[in-house]
Amino acid sequence: MIDSYIKISFVFLMAISIIGIVGFIPLLVIQYFIHKKILDPVYFNNKHYSEYELSIFSSFPLFLIKTLGYIKAIVFPKLMRKKFKTNILNPKENPITYLLALITMLVLIVGFFILINTAISAYFHYANN
Repeated sequence: MIDSYIKISFVFLMAISIIGIVGFIPLLVIQYFIHKKILDPVYFNNKHYSEYELSIFSSFPLFLIKTLGYIKAIVFPKLMRKKFKTNILNPKENPITYLLALITMLVLIVGFFILINTAISAYFHYANN
């Protein structure tokens, strides 16, 4: 009875992880096009990055990393002060952008913990059999 419950819960957590990952990528693509207009002229320009870095982060899979940089700049502006010295984007000026970035950050954190939980439960289940 317990063995079947563990298998069902493992499959359930794995399905949630896969759905979360598949749903997370379109959310990042949408945010890329929203934040690109606002943050590219301010954060990702020749003043702070080299031409090589800017060209790398313009290609398909790597622009998702640039989008995570946008989200970090919006949700945690104090962490960006090390490189940029000031908060360029104020969350109170554009609350929809801030909420979208905050939701994405929360989805990323929760999805990471679900994936870790699934991996740990799979390890202990298959190590004991």
